[in-house]
Amino acid sequence: MVRAILSALLFLGLALLVLLNSSYTASINLYGKVYEQVPVIMVILVSFFAGVCYTILFYLYSKARAFSKNRRKQKQEKLEETVQATKKDQPVEPNLPG
Repeated sequence: MVRAILSALLFLGLALLVLLNSSYTASINLYGKVYEQVPVIMVILVSFFAGVCYTILFYLYSKARAFSKNRRKQKQEKLEETVQATKKDQPVEPNLPG
């Protein structure tokens, strides 16, 4: 429910930006290449979607790191269990002086 309300508010906010800035244009300098008469709403939408893509990539990267860390931990635990099982199976030799 909260997600639907936030989505609706975001949509209404973007729609308001489109209506208010539909006639405004700007010049954009993108790494030495100058684009003239770019609508401001286009700049806003491109920036918004670039931020969404960046956030998704950051999220996926953090999930991949957590998965990798969890996998390493499971391998380490399995190795320790194997070592402990091996130690239990071996007969203990008494240490006699001599």
